Amino acid sequence: MLARVIQKFKENPVFYYAMSIAASWAGVGSMMNSITLTHIYGLIPSIIWGFGNSIACMLFGLTICHLPVMRQLMRTRAMQYSIGVMSIFQLWINMNGIREVFSDTPVGTAGGTMIVYMVCISFIILLLRFGMIRNVLTDSVSWYLVYGLVFLLTVLAFWQSGGAVVRISAGAQWENLKVGIVKALLLLPGPFTYPYFYELLDYNDSNRDRARKINITGSFILGGTLFGIYMLFTYALAIVEFSPLLNLLKAVLVSLIGISTLSTFLYSEYIVFGKKLGLLLDGAAVLFWPQLISLGVMGVWTLMAEIRIYLIAVLLLIALARKLAARKKGVQS
Repeated sequence: MLARVIQKFKENPVFYYAMSIAASWAGVGSMMNSITLTHIYGLIPSIIWGFGNSIACMLFGLTICHLPVMRQLMRTRAMQYSIGVMSIFQLWINMNGIREVFSDTPVGTAGGTMIVYMVCISFIILLLRFGMIRNVLTDSVSWYLVYGLVFLLTVLAFWQSGGAVVRISAGAQWENLKVGIVKALLLLPGPFTYPYFYELLDYNDSNRDRARKINITGSFILGGTLFGIYMLFTYALAIVEFSPLLNLLKAVLVSLIGISTLSTFLYSEYIVFGKKLGLLLDGAAVLFWPQLISLGVMGVWTLMAEIRIYLIAVLLLIALARKLAARKKGVQS
């Protein structure tokens, strides 16, 4: 069965890559922050944030295609180590999210903490052994499950509420709109700091597992589209109340989203630092995670997002300058 799935992936990896891109990009914050922003700032700011979320991977795929020097810059040791460190922040964001989402269910924060530890330890071992194909395929499976669960949860939530919805403001005031715009802009550099996405590009080029080489920009555009479809459900879920049972189902859904992203960033440490040092860093990240719990999901995300936007902005300027210089040199010669 697994051998047949692997063969199908090798013959046509476009959709598998797209599902893995969407799963890796999502994270627990995609649903939790979307619902929180909708409740606090209104629907329009939240939709602006969701739009930024959806086009971020598309923008990455298009930029890397038309600005290959950017990829060269990201291969430098300094940048590899920088995004490797940022991957640890991403780990903590998703670990916090899985823990928090169980806090108001019978599982509780203690149970959520145990789930986080079990998942991290399992993936550290699994990805150390199997690597890229395993990550692409587990991401694809988990994202199919996400679609199924989010659809089921939405239907059940509206059925349970009898069509009644929570009153949500439009959030058309400038102060609220500004929050949505700023947070959307903070999202756009995100994929540029994902070591896994660069590894996916290299994997497609290298053909090391004999997977068919494709125009992978299409997979990033499709991945962003698949993510956008999922985001539509988060807005529906923001306007209904949850019973204790449905709250538990929501926690399972958010955990599933978080787990697929956790696997990507655990694997990222192996990509950047090699298996031995990557294993050590993954272990240290899990060990020191309790020190970051107090910041919550949005706190850790904001801290990391503010750092990366300056980093990627500078790199894009350097890449553009190099491209223009190379073009000018070609014209003169």
